[in-house]
Amino acid sequence: MGVSITSATTGVRIVDGILFVLSMIVGVLGATTTFTHCRYWLQSRGNAGRFQGREPLTLPYSIPWLGGFARMIDPHGMYAYARKMSPQNRPVRLRVGPVGIYILFGDKNIKMIFRNSKKLSKDASSQMLFRNSGMEAHDMAILAHDTSGTGAVPLTDVPEEKRIWKKTHATGNAHLASGPSVNVLTNKFTERFIQELNKEPKDKTLTVPLYEFFRRVMATGSMTSVIGTEMYKLNPDFNDIYWDYDNAFLLMAIGMPKFLYWKGHSARNRMLAATKKWIKSAWKNTDKESAELDWEPHFGSRFIRQLAANLDNVGISEDGQASALLPMIWAINSNAIPCAVWIIFECIQRPGLIDRLREEVSASAITDQNGELTIDVPNLIAQSPLLTSIYLECLRVRSSNTITRMLIEDMECDGYVLKKGSHIMSPSWLPSHGPLWDVDGHPANEFWPERFIEMPKIKPSDPEEKTQFELAMKPDQFFPYGGGTMMCSGRFFAKQEIMVAAALLVLKFDIEPLNWVTLSGKQSDRPARPDENYAGAGVLPPDRDLMVNLRRRK
Repeated sequence: MGVSITSATTGVRIVDGILFVLSMIVGVLGATTTFTHCRYWLQSRGNAGRFQGREPLTLPYSIPWLGGFARMIDPHGMYAYARKMSPQNRPVRLRVGPVGIYILFGDKNIKMIFRNSKKLSKDASSQMLFRNSGMEAHDMAILAHDTSGTGAVPLTDVPEEKRIWKKTHATGNAHLASGPSVNVLTNKFTERFIQELNKEPKDKTLTVPLYEFFRRVMATGSMTSVIGTEMYKLNPDFNDIYWDYDNAFLLMAIGMPKFLYWKGHSARNRMLAATKKWIKSAWKNTDKESAELDWEPHFGSRFIRQLAANLDNVGISEDGQASALLPMIWAINSNAIPCAVWIIFECIQRPGLIDRLREEVSASAITDQNGELTIDVPNLIAQSPLLTSIYLECLRVRSSNTITRMLIEDMECDGYVLKKGSHIMSPSWLPSHGPLWDVDGHPANEFWPERFIEMPKIKPSDPEEKTQFELAMKPDQFFPYGGGTMMCSGRFFAKQEIMVAAALLVLKFDIEPLNWVTLSGKQSDRPARPDENYAGAGVLPPDRDLMVNLRRRK
């Protein structure tokens, strides 16, 4: 029995040729779809191949070789499809070209990721980011040579001075996870953020799209605290360059080809050119004395200066350093700014909430030596339960993080064998919207400002059992900043700058909401929703803006 593919003829050779090619394509796609679905159905019967030394089942696909590449463009849709197809929430495999990706669900499997740092590596993801950020082959080869991991004990025989991944990981912990270093960053952010807010005159009402306004002032404060002021002197339009790059980041990060996404490549190249100019200037103008400072205008923070030094010490060129720092600069703003904006948006949409928030954070308002209103950051963090609850709820329902690792060696997982060289992905979106977060009157998919105040009060029927809140807050259920040894080291600074920014805005301005608009400025008939085009990368930005009247408070 054979399969016959026929197509209509028109008598016009070129048209008939096109119709023939199209019929062949449709036939191949149809045959691939049928074959992969039948294979999946057959293999999923019974015990679905568990405990037989087999890999997880491969999800069906339509395009030969490319496999599930198209599904990765819609991560939330991909995860929903994978979980729907998964036998009892067990691991499944997504084929993307020559790469195998295992999608893992459930607290047991997520816990396995966090506990197996010796068998799982994040270095491959970093190398992909650097390569897609424009790093040249000779610099990539230096990074690829270090296969020793991030731990104190090297996984392979690499000289200590060449262990770039360990040094980078240690630098993040030393300068982003320690109290004094975080305080330096937060104080510099607060200083510059206040300067930006104070540019608005006290006796004038400003009508602006709030998200656009907030992006500008907060990005300037955040960038200045981490990478210094010289970036803006060398690139006066740097904020515009950055936000164009931000729009393109996700598709560029996964390696979207230029012929399919020339606009994204153009935005990345402009951002890279600005960063190269800054790096070259910073090295030229930094001496030994300034290198000992916690902050100086050229490199900015000691954190960034040490990262650049780590790269320089292993032989990475200045252009390569720029490519390596590109994702870091993106990460400075990609989560913190949308999260701070969501706090304000959520407060504005609930009558009286912004007044309650203003009253709470007023207890942390102080004046500096110049009589300028500022904030007592330690008091704000420790004594603001409502703000803290809103911040955490924003991370829960507005954040979509993806845990990614590469397997250094074969590993057993839920009765299957995960093969060395393949990749693992696990989404935070599903557990953070799961049934453990359901409360009477406040389902898991609903934003509830007081959730992190009220849920801890709910006691179990059996006093020996853990509370619902304790179960929901387990690190394998709620992980907006990742988990395990690779948890985001910048989470402490991010929390402080988010809470400081939200507090200062409501203290310094009266905010009168007008109407919702699209990001291009057109009228909208609905409020903002999380933009799921950014799914998997962290806090999802709003897909709408809010026109407001801002007036400086006296």
